[in-house]
Amino acid sequence: MAFPNIYTILVNGYFHVLSAFPSAVAWVVSLVILIGLVFTFMALIRANFLFVIVLVLFLPMLIPIFWRLLTDVYMFFLFVLHQAATQAPKAK
Repeated sequence: MAFPNIYTILVNGYFHVLSAFPSAVAWVVSLVILIGLVFTFMALIRANFLFVIVLVLFLPMLIPIFWRLLTDVYMFFLFVLHQAATQAPKAK
């Protein structure tokens, strides 16, 4: 038995939350979740300003890691948008 990876857990949790709402407002819920994540990330950066200074010092070593992270986040949002587009009700 294979354990699910964190990506699968996040996607399944996201779809579970969206299933509680009508499909007509799924994009609004997705937008609210995205805005909440951005504000939470910004608050985390403000709270840990020393971490940001250390991050700037070590940034040359971290560029490939951040590139991979941003690529994965981008692919996640493309996947979510594709799923939302295929599950959206069709116009008559």
